[in-house]
Amino acid sequence: MNLRLTHSLLGTALGDSLGLPSEGMSRVRIARRWKGPLEQRFLFGHGMLSDDTEHTILASQALLSCGGDPKAFQKRLAAKLKWWFAGLPAGIGLATAKAIIKLWIGFPPGGNGVCSAGNGPVMRAPILGVYFANDSQRRATFVEASTRLTHTDRKAVEAAMMAADCAAFAANGELRMDVILTCMKELGVSEVWDHPIEEIEKALAEESSVRQFADGMGFSKGVAGYAVHTMTMVLFIWLRHRGDFVTIVSEAIACGGDTDSVAAIAGGIAGAETEAFNPQWLCRLSDRPYTVNYISRLGAALGESGGGCHVKAPSVANYLIIPRNILFFIAVLFHGFRRIFPPY
Repeated sequence: MNLRLTHSLLGTALGDSLGLPSEGMSRVRIARRWKGPLEQRFLFGHGMLSDDTEHTILASQALLSCGGDPKAFQKRLAAKLKWWFAGLPAGIGLATAKAIIKLWIGFPPGGNGVCSAGNGPVMRAPILGVYFANDSQRRATFVEASTRLTHTDRKAVEAAMMAADCAAFAANGELRMDVILTCMKELGVSEVWDHPIEEIEKALAEESSVRQFADGMGFSKGVAGYAVHTMTMVLFIWLRHRGDFVTIVSEAIACGGDTDSVAAIAGGIAGAETEAFNPQWLCRLSDRPYTVNYISRLGAALGESGGGCHVKAPSVANYLIIPRNILFFIAVLFHGFRRIFPPY
């Protein structure tokens, strides 16, 4: 399971970093802007990480320090999110920002969430799914604690539960599609899930392409940062191209819209059953302080702690965070400026 945890973390990081340059762009413009195979292209041919991976790392660190107590996990994750926010991260979601500000002004963890169904809690869910792959009850408890820390809309909880269970299925090698889809139907209590899951079943039976499915769901201009839309596309792409990590991430990004989050979530799930990654993608993921080496050590620590041992999270060079965030913000501005020019 150690390798599954490490690969889920790395899968999240790769999906995030590869999808980041095209965030907010339409499918058509992405195809016109970049030709050829997918590669790291955020900053001079190298990749950096956004909040998708950072939240996954913070959730992993909280798992290592909570002693298996979901309330302690929520409290520690809340503290980590507060200080992460103090580091001035770029591109933070509005609902997550509001929830963290409420923590800073004195709301208790669990009483600070806002009514939103954004992607924030879904991007933290795959690693929880892999960590609790063999314990569905604890998996649900920890996912709900993570979700309600920032988002209280029931649809956000359901989407996060789906992402976690898909990651658990991936880690356990569950191959029966009917078992997975039945589980998704049971988790999707809100009526809003009925149509998407029916369409996923139909499209899989017809072997529709990702593009055909996205068009049929009304996502021709991109996938919005809405948990229901995101998880709908993630579920279809993962099941349609099961076992092919490169294609899963590439298709998630090619859809357009909230590309870093969609690819990060899909990557976290698909990574849990991937034996190896594209070496070029990994060696050009050049962020600090959360390097590939750090993420790998964090995954190993999670694997050791899963056996009941107390394991300390790998140390982080926190002094690098603010300078790194300034560089990241400048790079984001550059990408925004570049979008003024063709191709459109």
